Amino acid sequence: MYIFKSEFVEMFGEPLVANGTPLSECVYINPKKTEKKDWIPEFEVSFVPMPSVGEHGEISTSETRTYDKVKTGFTYFSENDVLFAKITPCMENGKGAIAKGLKNNIGFGSTEFHVLRPIENISNSYWVYYLTSFKEFRNFAEKKMTGSAGQKRVPVSAFNQILVNLPTMDLQNQFATFVQQIDKSKFVLHQQLKFTEKYAIMFKKIK
Repeated sequence: MYIFKSEFVEMFGEPLVANGTPLSECVYINPKKTEKKDWIPEFEVSFVPMPSVGEHGEISTSETRTYDKVKTGFTYFSENDVLFAKITPCMENGKGAIAKGLKNNIGFGSTEFHVLRPIENISNSYWVYYLTSFKEFRNFAEKKMTGSAGQKRVPVSAFNQILVNLPTMDLQNQFATFVQQIDKSKFVLHQQLKFTEKYAIMFKKIK
């Protein structure tokens, strides 16, 4: 996470700026499931409760449910949307992720997520997610929380007040490529370590 944030600042500057663009103009906030009208009750989607999202961008999309089980009472999102935990203490702890690997590219999950959808030719998922992961971003959002102790939430209106330095799409895409390459290298290294450990165990058994 540190290397990505360091690259973010090097490419884009500080995440929040006094005279920047409201984040609400850079993303669609909480898109409505009514944009999809052809789902049948048996249509399978990913189901993502709050525990399935980590504090460093991790997300588990392996749980699935049929549309009739989630069409009411849950938050709708789709592939490459950014999930942002809005309730305390999940928000302060950094819970959030890019929704990837969704069944049929569709997900439903906790009502305690705000969904930030990149706008074509204005923003991409990687820039949006890492922007929201910065402590400065979370601290600002915390100040805007409403509600009683233990049940405080970030209201949608906060995204009108969060001012950001909106980079060009070319720069955002360069950043996305950087993140993807690092992630791919980490995956390859992990697979190599698993392979090495497997054969080390086999060799011990042979001896």
